[in-house]
Amino acid sequence: MHKTAFSILICGVLVTLALGGVFTNAAHSQGQGLPTREDIQGWISTNLTTLPQFKEGDILGQTDLEKLRPFLPPRYIDEFDFPEVEFHVAPTGHYPPHPDYLAATEQYANQTRLAADGALENYIAGRPFAQALINPDDPTSGVKAAWNFNYRWQYYGMNVERYLGALIAKGGSASRLSGFPEDLIQGGGRAIRHLVALYQRVYHNHLAQLSQQGHLLPLNDAGRFEYKDYVEVLEPYDVRGQRFMIYRYDNPRQPDDAWGFLPQLRKVRRLSTHERDDSVAGTEMTLDDFTGFSGRILDHEWKFLGWKVLLHVMNSQHPYARFYGPNGWLPNDRWELRLCAVVEQTPTMPRNYSSKIYFWDAETYETAMVLVFDADGKLWKVNDLLHGWSEDPSQAESDRGKQVPRNIGFTIVDVKQEQATIFSAYTIEYPDVDLEHVEERYDVNILSEGRR
Repeated sequence: MHKTAFSILICGVLVTLALGGVFTNAAHSQGQGLPTREDIQGWISTNLTTLPQFKEGDILGQTDLEKLRPFLPPRYIDEFDFPEVEFHVAPTGHYPPHPDYLAATEQYANQTRLAADGALENYIAGRPFAQALINPDDPTSGVKAAWNFNYRWQYYGMNVERYLGALIAKGGSASRLSGFPEDLIQGGGRAIRHLVALYQRVYHNHLAQLSQQGHLLPLNDAGRFEYKDYVEVLEPYDVRGQRFMIYRYDNPRQPDDAWGFLPQLRKVRRLSTHERDDSVAGTEMTLDDFTGFSGRILDHEWKFLGWKVLLHVMNSQHPYARFYGPNGWLPNDRWELRLCAVVEQTPTMPRNYSSKIYFWDAETYETAMVLVFDADGKLWKVNDLLHGWSEDPSQAESDRGKQVPRNIGFTIVDVKQEQATIFSAYTIEYPDVDLEHVEERYDVNILSEGRR
């Protein structure tokens, strides 16, 4: 590695960022209230081509925060202003999708089209749109990037047997959570609620690895669905047994079907779109927050804001997310500079937020970060997602060879309430599909039965 440059390999394009360049700080919120959407957009546009004043292998501390401001959003970076902070800057890695996905992308290249309403047409498998088709001069670039995220390489989907989560406020010691690994949360903070959940997503359609089966799971009606989600709350006692199931249909114009089971009522009921924005078991997370965005693309407008380098945990040194800091809610890991597609999402129907800005990794299209704005257009939440590369020795051996970025956890920092929800995927795997298990787990008729 040359000492004067970072080299970022993104989808075969080598981007070199020279060191020692001069950057201009965008206005940030410290002492000035919360940043607005315009402030954040100004930070993005000002720092689209900012050059880093540090190099891979550096360990940056509190006195180096000014060097990091171009690569972490205003207000969120102020969370790292404490004496013990350390940014271990790892080399920018190369995380290519599985060869099956790359082959499908090449086979069906230039076949996918956008309908007038933004729906996909003629999509089969692989990445829908080439990077060259996503640029600020094309008003459809935002929705193209959204579809690239939606159909990123995920093998058959993730299965998390124990999602460990905690709602943390300032003060106290969050590390004393009964039943949690001792190294999950280091530092301060006060856990005011915790949650243990099971989560599984199984993709049914557009599976690049099943070219001989028409890219479909060999199940009846698999072609009707993009994926199915299952969530079950295991702890604490007062919400134990709550279950949620979501069917995402392959027809992008068809609304989801979603159901919830509340054990106190002993009944299954349908969930409305608005309820997907509600808090899950008293945390900062909603059903639409899984993997950064799990909503329907056609329910929103999308605007591409440019390509920007962001600091992100893409190749974690831990098999599950770990956190630290004075409040116990900051990622405790190694960081790297990642080129991201920056896309603004505005809902077409009233929601409890006005808009969101997504940072999608240009190579994997995993969500690196989400910025959520309240009804007044001020920064409300920062969702920082952490990933581990399946081929790295730090990750579960069962996922080796799948070439998938493992969603090992995230933190959602509520900068208005000065609290956060952390989630760590303590036992996560991207498994092969057991067809009998899938048919049973996603059967709405037995959603109200005992532990499955």
